[in-house]
Amino acid sequence: MKKLIKTAALTGGALFILKGLDNRLEVTHYDFSSEKIPAEFDGFKILQISDYHSEPVPGLVEEINREAPDIIVSTGDLADDDGSYLPSLRLCEHLTDIAPVYAVTGNHDLWRSDYEQFERELSSIGVVTLHNERRIFTLRGSEFALSGIDDPFTTNSSKAADYIHTSVAKFPKYDGFEILLFHRANLFDHLKNYGFDLILSGHMHGGQFRLPASGRGIVSPRSGWVGKASMFFPKYVGGRYRAVHTEMIVNRGTGNPMIIPRLFNRPEITVITLKTKRSRRNAKQTTS
Repeated sequence: MKKLIKTAALTGGALFILKGLDNRLEVTHYDFSSEKIPAEFDGFKILQISDYHSEPVPGLVEEINREAPDIIVSTGDLADDDGSYLPSLRLCEHLTDIAPVYAVTGNHDLWRSDYEQFERELSSIGVVTLHNERRIFTLRGSEFALSGIDDPFTTNSSKAADYIHTSVAKFPKYDGFEILLFHRANLFDHLKNYGFDLILSGHMHGGQFRLPASGRGIVSPRSGWVGKASMFFPKYVGGRYRAVHTEMIVNRGTGNPMIIPRLFNRPEITVITLKTKRSRRNAKQTTS
């Protein structure tokens, strides 16, 4: 009997570890509704990748192609801080064949001594990198904005806050629906009151280790230790977060720049579908 219990325990432990180390690509879907989204963009599909770190992911391009996005966005760290960036270029060559690609820089991108060359090559294949700037999408007379802020390239909380404030100040006033691409999800508290309707971020790698029941992330990347932030149980790691004036969706990323493996933390791409939300006034007028 003891032998049977021991065997069952060992088998259960092995299965638990195997499940934790499962690295199959996961696709997470979100619907985002707002009265500010024009009817012409109802159903508009945005596919988000993040933290690729030049690590090929089996089936990534095929899965993105199946989702048939209207645009693809990368929220930083397409490349790692060293090694070849060619896998990232090859990925983007495929992605630009599927849909227009927009990107913002991440800390690992900017740590590269050859980042400017990397971006020139990205641009040559059609990737648009947003450097503290806004692009307007128009369809049949309606529009929405996609903005991007560069990585602040600092772990000092005050400097990061100042950088964000200075960057946002460069944007002309805009009253329409606006999405912001910004790499570091851990800086959400510095961004949430600037009026962006939706923020798409990455950087936190899902917390590296995730508790299997709750999905709570355990370990923050070292560059996420901004100010007095702890490396353990970071506040924003993956999923959807709501504030009074905005929401943030955090992609857990596909790559792994850390020596330790991801645990209960499958590589992820996220798909955000925009939904027009009628105001209560218009809804009453329609039903009356």
